Amino acid sequence: MSEKKDPIIVLEEVSLSSSERTYLSGVNLQIDSGEFLGILGRSGSGKSTLLRLLLDLPIPSSWKKTGNIRIFGKSKKEIPARWIQPVFQDPVLVFNPIWTLEKSLREPLQLFKEENLYESLLEQWLPVLGLEDKDRNRLPSFFSGGELQRFSLLRALICRPKILCLDEATSALDPILNYQVLQALSDLNRKEGVTIIWVTHNVKSAGKFCSRVLELEKLNRIPIDSH
Repeated sequence: MSEKKDPIIVLEEVSLSSSERTYLSGVNLQIDSGEFLGILGRSGSGKSTLLRLLLDLPIPSSWKKTGNIRIFGKSKKEIPARWIQPVFQDPVLVFNPIWTLEKSLREPLQLFKEENLYESLLEQWLPVLGLEDKDRNRLPSFFSGGELQRFSLLRALICRPKILCLDEATSALDPILNYQVLQALSDLNRKEGVTIIWVTHNVKSAGKFCSRVLELEKLNRIPIDSH
């Protein structure tokens, strides 16, 4: 019998609503350390919204948020920023348009005082993500959406997070590279114990790579009249 792990993330009765609609209602979820969790759901079901709350990203002041989210038994503000890293579907928002990618990639490790690890981490991840070393000296405008998506993933990975939150983070990649990147993330999850939360529409890939797959509609108790 496998040893039961303590949950690394706990959501208790999490709800979010505005005057126009309810986005999440009474969501309860526990995520164990070392899980590769896939979250599926139709468009507009609240998958990305759930990640935003988990990451404690800003929401409009008029919206009402209730419930409790604990990570390592604490609030998001109480844990080191390096421990939980997001990768969003739109990578353009990640990079300063007047900075080279090199500057954007170095910035988090400078903040975390781990810049000495920068070159070795790039050497590890650049080939896995199908990226070339010379490209880090270019501006974001030089790259396609798929290339920027991979650089966005690179920026998160070199932070050596304990939790990686992916919001359709491989959606712009071609099928072969998409498989390669997901296999690398699966290896990272299995060998290093990094907890991965992957919001996706890709049912087939979620079934192959994830240790558990959830449909958000089954967790999200939205009243019928709120749609």
